[in-house]
Amino acid sequence: MRKRLMVLLVVAAMGMAVMAVPAAAGPVDTPIPVKVTKAPIAADGTTAGAVSDFVLSFVDLDPGVDGIGIMTGGKIEVLLPDAFVNTGGGVNAGIILQGWQASPRLGSWTTTVSGNTITLDLTSDYLPINEANPGPKQVHLLLNGFENPRPGRYEVGLTITPDGDVPGHTLSGTGIVKIIPRARPSVNLVSVLSGNPGPPPFKNVQHQTVDQGTDPDKVGLYLWDKDSTPFVGVDVVMSNADHYRFVQGGKTVGHVWIDAPAGAGNYTLSTPVGPSTPGFTAVTVLPTAHLITQFSPDPGTIGEYTLTFKMNNGNTQTQFVEVVLAS
Repeated sequence: MRKRLMVLLVVAAMGMAVMAVPAAAGPVDTPIPVKVTKAPIAADGTTAGAVSDFVLSFVDLDPGVDGIGIMTGGKIEVLLPDAFVNTGGGVNAGIILQGWQASPRLGSWTTTVSGNTITLDLTSDYLPINEANPGPKQVHLLLNGFENPRPGRYEVGLTITPDGDVPGHTLSGTGIVKIIPRARPSVNLVSVLSGNPGPPPFKNVQHQTVDQGTDPDKVGLYLWDKDSTPFVGVDVVMSNADHYRFVQGGKTVGHVWIDAPAGAGNYTLSTPVGPSTPGFTAVTVLPTAHLITQFSPDPGTIGEYTLTFKMNNGNTQTQFVEVVLAS
């Protein structure tokens, strides 16, 4: 995928903070950006009064950009505001992801909760390897023991200690989680419906690179309506080459826009197994609807396609497909 200059500069600065620890005696903290989004395996993870279930992203999700390597003995700490109620019940989990859903390396950390601080302690090195394993970029907080506060914007603190032997050297930032008054329709790109073999990490279907003349992997979607119930019977209908609609019972409930490279014209989006059907989410085992999509690029054109999935009065998800000359 394309790397933009600003992204490279930011990531390079973070990489130097991790790989070349300064000799200064005092603590050194490097700021990092933090973005908070609803988790794709829950309909209402950022809804007031619901179980807290959201994802903190702290590195560009492009797999061509390395994550932040964390050594054995390092840690990630997340501090929730006091408004988030620790009920003391249910299982709390923190999952370190590599930039897409279902991408953890299993067995690399333990999770503990003290008050409103969630700590992930690394029990083995979790480092960038390649584009299929770019390293830590996100933390998925699945907190069955916490209840979301009333609607509003709340600051969530994140601190990463890459090397436990150098505890004064950290990377930190603050993200904003928006708690909404009620659940809304949502579309969620997931790897577990895309024909990938388990166990995790599953393939990255959100960012794919394919040879010219080859289709990318199918992309599975979890769909919920405004009542957090499975959005069953939704299909994709073409309006024109760049615009498709999510349709249920003749009513448009969402849209898909395709931004294609110059010169492309013969590309399509389809649903090979038909409209969305009832199913369950991975991990949380919640009722949802499954919809399988297949994007087919123009076989005569190389370049990057961007597919934007948007539910009416709901959220947005993005898929990137880079078509390159066959080697």
